[in-house]
Amino acid sequence: MINEDFSTRSKLQDTGRWYITRFVEAISRELAEGSSILDAGAGESVYKKYFNHCQYKAIDLAVGESRWNYENLDYVGPLHEMPIEDGVFDAVLCTQVLEHLEWPRESVQEMYRVLKPGGKLYMTVPMAHCEHQVPYDFFRYTSYGLRSICKHAGFEQIVIKPFGGLWVRWAYELPRALSIIPKTGIRNGQPNPAGIFLFPLKVVAFGMIRIMQSLCLFLDRFDKEKNDPFGWSCVAKKGGGS
Repeated sequence: MINEDFSTRSKLQDTGRWYITRFVEAISRELAEGSSILDAGAGESVYKKYFNHCQYKAIDLAVGESRWNYENLDYVGPLHEMPIEDGVFDAVLCTQVLEHLEWPRESVQEMYRVLKPGGKLYMTVPMAHCEHQVPYDFFRYTSYGLRSICKHAGFEQIVIKPFGGLWVRWAYELPRALSIIPKTGIRNGQPNPAGIFLFPLKVVAFGMIRIMQSLCLFLDRFDKEKNDPFGWSCVAKKGGGS
């Protein structure tokens, strides 16, 4: 059972996760039948469903979210000291995990180690995000920082791409403005008078934000530099192999 299936969220509902899920879908189409893939920092293994044609394994330290179900994991342990033999996997998937690791360079070196020669690392990282899964939230990344980590781990053919540009980042950030309006508290049985009173305002603000998000996503095509996204995708290859 999965308690939080973020892969089903729409582009407006969760702009950031929508882009990441599309990245994962593209990876699943690229991998050949029977390929072995390790989901590093898998959480609830939400993306397992995209790899039914592969030999999918998942590892996580199982401390990020108390509400998540970690029973789908194949390994429980830190990514900088994975209890996995060398050269086992054709691919490693690591989505929105590196910011939660105290030892990111060592962890990426471990991902390199468990890959077969010629295997690929598929990774996403944030450049902009509020603190989350605290206290396990340590870093944010530029494209140069991400490239440095992968290069020093030994990876070759490192391709880093932005998830949109500044306008996509704004579309991603805008819904957070609603947090200034208190919740009604009705769902948890603790009514909040201020939240109930301001609820109509929240409904109006929600509609306005959706319109503004749509406009931002349209305007992003005019951002040619794409150097201020909410995050990055990275594909890197381990040397050797065919």
